[in-house]
Amino acid sequence: MPRSYGGFIVAFVAALLVIYILVFSMAQTITNVSAVETEGVGVYWNYDCSDRVSLIAWGTLEPGSSKNIVVYVLNQGNEPIFLVMSTREWSPSKASEYMALGWDYSLQRIDPGEVYQITLTLSISHGIEGISSFSFDILLAGSQRLPGDCNGDGYVNAIDVNTYMAFAYGSQVGDPNYDPNCDFNGDGYVNAIDVNTYLSVYYGNTA
Repeated sequence: MPRSYGGFIVAFVAALLVIYILVFSMAQTITNVSAVETEGVGVYWNYDCSDRVSLIAWGTLEPGSSKNIVVYVLNQGNEPIFLVMSTREWSPSKASEYMALGWDYSLQRIDPGEVYQITLTLSISHGIEGISSFSFDILLAGSQRLPGDCNGDGYVNAIDVNTYMAFAYGSQVGDPNYDPNCDFNGDGYVNAIDVNTYLSVYYGNTA
């Protein structure tokens, strides 16, 4: 085989390898967009609350990476509140298995008219597969109760777990044992998400 022809074959194989790597890398790239819904609060891009947040474009994220977004939350009500955050409307639904949305909210009570800065952190699992893009909604709401406080006594303790949560666990809206005060993320179900995300995190806190 002529030397020039052999060199061509090597160059061609190398080019195919580069293309494969690029395509595979692109296939592993994830884009995400979140619609932001609110109840009793306003969410803004700036401290003076002139630029409302309705959509968060997280941009391009690689598996194993995370991205921070800073927003400002305004208490629009007439009473002090705590903040509650939840996610819903995942598309595709299995996307929620590979990502987590966190924040740096420290359970501070927010007074009427007060603006509170929070950082939202979207983290992508190293093991994500079969998803090229996804979307979900973020709900930020104000609550006069401390997150995890089912009976409203200002404490997150064994009473909330053993009495109220135990009775309501596994229920949904319309069931006789459904308790909206135990449905911390407001998705209409009292389930493991409420226990793991709220009671386990906030247990022992006081208002």
